[in-house]
Amino acid sequence: MVKELVSGFKDFRDSYFEKRSQVLQQLAEKGQSPQTMVICCSDSRVEPSILFGTGPGDLFVVRNVANLVPPFISEDNASMGSALEYAVKILRVKDIIVLGHAHCGGVAALCESINNDKTGQDTDNPTDFIENWVDIAKPALLKIDFNHKNEDIEVNSERAVLLYSYNNLLTYPWLNDAVNKNSLEIHAWWLDFKSVMLWKKAKGSDSFIPMEF
Repeated sequence: MVKELVSGFKDFRDSYFEKRSQVLQQLAEKGQSPQTMVICCSDSRVEPSILFGTGPGDLFVVRNVANLVPPFISEDNASMGSALEYAVKILRVKDIIVLGHAHCGGVAALCESINNDKTGQDTDNPTDFIENWVDIAKPALLKIDFNHKNEDIEVNSERAVLLYSYNNLLTYPWLNDAVNKNSLEIHAWWLDFKSVMLWKKAKGSDSFIPMEF
């Protein structure tokens, strides 16, 4: 795979760079000024630049397992907090999108952790970091009934975690201040890449509605 990556970079340099060399040179000389920050999962199936047709310099992207935003007061917020601070205070982005997705392994790990806590079972495959990280979002799933088995549990859990991250953004004082001043807007989007559908949080509600194109 490494050889394919090297070959891909050569193609990028020979084709993409040749067509957009002026844009890339400006980015190198003048720095970045993206208008949008995207917080998304590390999942290899979710690639913002491909999904949204953007190029270098267009998006300020932060990725982590399960697209989590810890609360401002959390001891686990240093990495995300620094990225948010840079995006809002330095880059002054106009929009922040928290992008969740279907079949999220991180959310599935959180659900398994909660089930194990309830049943007293040990984790089949203990991890050094994953469980502690996704446990940040445990409060998001307090209302999920895991005993009621249906196909919506996975989707509902993913969207609940997404909303948790969305709401946690507002716990960062300077971010909340920017929202109140209408200089920043935040969004929660959920991607079903199997059906190629994009859903968004409805205004004034925790429900999700499909985007119309």
